[in-house]
Amino acid sequence: MPSVIATGLAFPEGPVWAADGSLYVTEIGAGQIRHIAPDGGLSVFATPGGGPNGAARGPDGALYVTNNGGFAWHNGLPVGPAADYETGRIERIEPDGTVRRLYTECAGTRLSAPNDLVFDDQGNFYFTDPIQRDPARREPLNRPTARPGRVYYASPDGGFIRRVAGPLQHPNGIGLSPDGRTLLVAETFAAGLCAFPILGPGELGEQRPFGRLPSGYHPDGFCVDEDGYVLVCGVLGGGIVVFDPDGRQIDVLACGDKAVTNVAFGGPDYTTLYITESGLGRVVTRAWPRRGLVLFPDRTA
Repeated sequence: MPSVIATGLAFPEGPVWAADGSLYVTEIGAGQIRHIAPDGGLSVFATPGGGPNGAARGPDGALYVTNNGGFAWHNGLPVGPAADYETGRIERIEPDGTVRRLYTECAGTRLSAPNDLVFDDQGNFYFTDPIQRDPARREPLNRPTARPGRVYYASPDGGFIRRVAGPLQHPNGIGLSPDGRTLLVAETFAAGLCAFPILGPGELGEQRPFGRLPSGYHPDGFCVDEDGYVLVCGVLGGGIVVFDPDGRQIDVLACGDKAVTNVAFGGPDYTTLYITESGLGRVVTRAWPRRGLVLFPDRTA
């Protein structure tokens, strides 16, 4: 059964487990990053503003965050850019909470609302940007008519960024297969995941379908276990959809919130799921029968 470890959060997302047993989560609705101590104590780790969304620890130990720039809200759900929206961006957060912007554009194209990211074995990262919008047009994020999004590849030192995939139908969660040879991307408006063979660092082959979610479920963040099973948060469906390594749906883990947005592995043996139930403003845990995939840079060869 799930256990609640934190409540009262402002649309939490982007869980990142730390080896000391604590957890970092983004709070999109508060423009900040929270630290959840092993004993459940809550504190503010950093305040980047905007809408910090996905997060991952980089090879330098810093926390890297995809910031969507901030949302306007209706009935507890994001519906478009905030009134003070400036830009989407990628941010690096030092261990002391200092925030530095790394990227706000790529080759003259502004980042609109970066959503999630994953590091590879080269120490660089892939990230999703769900739509390409003109801030002056105040385009909402949650319409299939929004202009298609993209996937980018970038270095953590601010040295390079390039587009590697797109257009896609609201690319959202992103992850790697256990062997690091396949990039998986959740396409929210397509209600499924797609896969790209990785031909080289930041070089992707032809897109193919991976798995489709049940009716009423729209993929958000996801995680992968070490055997290649993919656990996908199904927004509006209220559950985590489980696919086998070949993309066949095998289970749905019921959640207490329709707006279940992200999930990550952690715990001493990596068999604990940390789940953000954003509509209820809480983080819950539950056990998984297999060991989760240890992400770069923590994974050893």
